[in-house]
Amino acid sequence: MPTQRPPLRPAVHHDVRPQLTVILRPYCEDDWAAVRDIYDLSKPDELHGVVDTTAIPSLEDDPSMKQLFRESQIAVAEEDGTIVGFAGNRGSSITWLFVHPSFRRRGIATALVKDMLRRLEQPVTLNVALTNGPAMSLYQRVGFKLEREFLGDFNGHACKVARLHYAAAA
Repeated sequence: MPTQRPPLRPAVHHDVRPQLTVILRPYCEDDWAAVRDIYDLSKPDELHGVVDTTAIPSLEDDPSMKQLFRESQIAVAEEDGTIVGFAGNRGSSITWLFVHPSFRRRGIATALVKDMLRRLEQPVTLNVALTNGPAMSLYQRVGFKLEREFLGDFNGHACKVARLHYAAAA
């Protein structure tokens, strides 16, 4: 006989895969170390093949990224009290989406994106490195469309970027 899952509280718990319940909540200052570590572990994957990993400063040591972080509304994803990912926005633009490498492919990024799409005024936009296949697939799967491609810059390194947008069906 299958085990019944307990009902989830709306907008707080997200059942992202069998036997994995993630709580999405607003960021607080006590989360900084975990969020910083997730960024530092994940940013090289985002820019794989674009820049040498030694060219990627830690979040702590990157003033422009820290400024963007401070200007963004951040939500964290927790599983069993451990922060496993985070996402953020500035206005209706998604500025952050990172999941700890040990917790990927469990639906956490999808839950974070869908939560933002419910909260943000439409249309929602974001920029993503064209070489970041997993992120491109995720965004297309939830309904983002390509707006344009352009050559961006990451700390002095050229990077091909896709500008994506999402508008809920009327």
